[in-house]
Amino acid sequence: MASRVILLHHCSSTFFIFFKWVPVVICGLLLSSTCSACSSASYVESLPGFGPLPFKLETGYVGVDEKDEVQLFYYFVESERNPLEDPLVLWLTGGPGCSGISGLVYEIGPLRFNKIKYNGTLPSLTINPFSWTKVSSVIFIDAPVGTGFSYSKTWESSWTGDRLHAHQCYTFLRKWLLNHLGFIDNPVYIAGDSYSGMIVPLIAQEILDGDAAASTKQRRVKHRRMVKKLAKDSKI
Repeated sequence: MASRVILLHHCSSTFFIFFKWVPVVICGLLLSSTCSACSSASYVESLPGFGPLPFKLETGYVGVDEKDEVQLFYYFVESERNPLEDPLVLWLTGGPGCSGISGLVYEIGPLRFNKIKYNGTLPSLTINPFSWTKVSSVIFIDAPVGTGFSYSKTWESSWTGDRLHAHQCYTFLRKWLLNHLGFIDNPVYIAGDSYSGMIVPLIAQEILDGDAAASTKQRRVKHRRMVKKLAKDSKI
């Protein structure tokens, strides 16, 4: 499998502006979402300071352990070009412990804050003309557990580490695809910035290990097809 590491690192003196205004966007996401038929998923149609969104934004949770005691939250933006054929990107923000919303509104996502001197009013949002969502569908994930809106139901399941983080991200991707079968044949990229450079290769190994395990006759056909597709078409 041809592979490559896609890593970005952002350093900016204006990063504090992002943290000042993020609560407004988060409240907007919570208040504006409309429940969908999908389990633990909702669609956000508009945001304060922007209005109706010109792209499809889905948010939700995926359980990533045997008892679903760990719930990972995500923001998913469909490609604005051709979501049926464009690549699917799983984006990990660094930290560890930085929310995926930084990728959504500060790094590679479709939105940007208007960078004006703060005057005490609510911030406004604008379109990012260089968003990766112009040519790909992107999942921004809150990981590891305890990051952003991701949570654990027990104290024991709140513990994490790099390998467990990677395993849970792999489980997340596998389960997410099973709930979004329209994307199961799309090329998959695992990407991130900063500390996620430690996690992305581990997820790649999880995909390869899953491919080997799914080759046994004891595995279900649907699972085998999905994992083999990940191993064949992923760019790490």
